[in-house]
Amino acid sequence: MTSKIAYLDGVRGLAACVVVVSHFFQVFAPSVFEGKPEIAHFAFEGLAARTPLNLLFNGNFSVCVFFVLSGFVLSWRFFHTKDRIHIYSSALRRYFRLAVPAALSVFLAYVVMVLGLAYFDDIRQTTSSSMPDPFAASPDVLVMVQEALFHTFFSYGSAYNPVLWTMTYELLGSFLIFGFLLTIGRFRLRVAAYAVLAVIFIDSYYLGFVFGMALSDLKYSGRDRLAFLRRPWTTPFLLCAGLYLGSYPYVGVEGTIYSILTWPNSSNFSFFVFYHTLGACLTLTALLISPRLQSFFSRKPFSYLGDLSFSLYLLHFTILCSLGAFIFDRLHPRFPYGFSVALTVLLTTPIMFAFAHWFYRFVDAVTLSVLGRWSKRIFEPMVRKKARAVKAEKTESM
Repeated sequence: MTSKIAYLDGVRGLAACVVVVSHFFQVFAPSVFEGKPEIAHFAFEGLAARTPLNLLFNGNFSVCVFFVLSGFVLSWRFFHTKDRIHIYSSALRRYFRLAVPAALSVFLAYVVMVLGLAYFDDIRQTTSSSMPDPFAASPDVLVMVQEALFHTFFSYGSAYNPVLWTMTYELLGSFLIFGFLLTIGRFRLRVAAYAVLAVIFIDSYYLGFVFGMALSDLKYSGRDRLAFLRRPWTTPFLLCAGLYLGSYPYVGVEGTIYSILTWPNSSNFSFFVFYHTLGACLTLTALLISPRLQSFFSRKPFSYLGDLSFSLYLLHFTILCSLGAFIFDRLHPRFPYGFSVALTVLLTTPIMFAFAHWFYRFVDAVTLSVLGRWSKRIFEPMVRKKARAVKAEKTESM
């Protein structure tokens, strides 16, 4: 059985590209995130920030898509086969699968910092971005190693590479799924457990993992329970609803089409996280019931982006704030702001993808291959033993 679903990889690749775009905006058009007209550089920023146009740069929605996809992908084979060996194998590999590429991305950021190749602080006054300098971390190599291998995965650390704030969610969310599947994954009462977990994590990023696992359960436990949604109008409805919720803005929603989504006396509730997570769930549901969308996202360009997605996610921010900032710093004194930004994007983006391609080929893919062989060596005897037992049981019953 294949371990990948092509159209889900395609969506992951698109989401990774949106994250890259979001960080270009965060550096060069920060008003769309901060809602301050006085720091706007382009006329479209105010409109884009408060309308569904922000889907083009809504990195948080894309992160929520990652989390829902993780919940789905990490659980679908269990629901399809009810075989716990898949869970044991995934659990054994999970930390290393995330940590090896992530730690190397931290090391790359550290090298950029100690070699004096960090230029973000040089352009911050010009761009008006309030984003903290990603290269202000400690130059101590032991601190860097501790950050890469521990804080990144157990305390939401992201001192050297800010995009790594998601890694703790990815690791702990994964083990939330593994624990759920191993304890109550075969029992009908798991339906109530989904509801309990949804209430517990109602405005937390962990809700995405719960939603993804529930969708996987509906799709692969016996008959496809999502099939009843296949009507001519349901895919467009779910997709529009998902993208509407997913475009919930970073800035205030008063006077926008999103104001109906809030309610009074809710200052402690994170609408931003909740609606992005719910939007990601509805969008994935639309994909799961639409053969046309599945065919579209299974095409080779999206498949390639899916392969590169993790590498691109890990590397792009460091490249943007070093090489990208350097290019802009040299261009802006000579050219208008908009032209300098456009040329910076055009020059930096291909280099990001080139580095991501190299990183995928020689780091991410190698890591997956080594972990796959390691896992097979450990669990293949268990698989063979189980297969012999099943065969013997069938023979006796004949």
